[in-house]
Amino acid sequence: MLEKLLALYPGAFITDRPPIPGQEKFHIFHNEAERKWISIPEKSISQKEVDLLRAIYVQAEVPSEKLPPLLQQWKEYLFYGGKVPAGLEEEAVRLIQFEFLGENHDHEELEMAIKGFFSEDILVLWEGSGRALVVERGEYSLDERDLASMADAFESDFYIKTRIYIGRRLPVSDALPSQFREEQNYFDFAKKNISSEGYYTFEKVFPAYVSSLLPRPLAEALNAVFAEAFRSDDEMFTTVKGFLENGSNASLAAKKLYIHRNTLQYRVDKFTDKTGVSLKDFNSAFTVYLACLLYDRDRGTN
Repeated sequence: MLEKLLALYPGAFITDRPPIPGQEKFHIFHNEAERKWISIPEKSISQKEVDLLRAIYVQAEVPSEKLPPLLQQWKEYLFYGGKVPAGLEEEAVRLIQFEFLGENHDHEELEMAIKGFFSEDILVLWEGSGRALVVERGEYSLDERDLASMADAFESDFYIKTRIYIGRRLPVSDALPSQFREEQNYFDFAKKNISSEGYYTFEKVFPAYVSSLLPRPLAEALNAVFAEAFRSDDEMFTTVKGFLENGSNASLAAKKLYIHRNTLQYRVDKFTDKTGVSLKDFNSAFTVYLACLLYDRDRGTN
């Protein structure tokens, strides 16, 4: 239903979460059934039409905030189709998304904590009460493990469970906002479908995303080869999946799974005996990991 309104009101857009403030003024309506928001520019709609939409949807409070010019420019650019920030064309940036679970977070306190982890200056944009976006320019000052430790620190120091999506290094261009929206979609998918060790990346999310889009005949064909072996021994399945997720590194996987390396090797060998598939070959490992993701998804659904 909301999609039909887009054709009636130029400049309107739909979001899966409450929209953030911009320079242009909007009327915002929430479709509670679809869990979507539509923002309609004030100049595109009459008061009579606003009253009509109020009878159908919940009119949301228009967010407002005053930002420094640079932050406002980045917000307009990434979220509202604004111009590329002046002087930054083709400069590489990394966009890191944070989600803080719970309510009533102190933005100032959390922002200071985030900035304390980075050795270089960063920009922090807030998207609603519990979502923050870090714009990191220049060379990486933190690797993935450092960022994962941030999630642990927020949970231990602030008692806030935190999820992080680490974006790819991308050039500042007209394409960056749409690339960022793709990363937002991957983050939303990951939170619903993948257990996290504190952070997600494109490389961690994409295999599961692909498996979720496999046509049914392909998914059934893959399940027919491996699902029975997985069902027969849950410990073996967990071990094989953990082994592949840790780069087929037996020592690292055993540590992550809290089992002895010999136990891990025994279960991997048992899988090979049951299926005739060796995980030493890259193509075999990739196929089995895809089967693991499908089996895990179907098991969770059932």
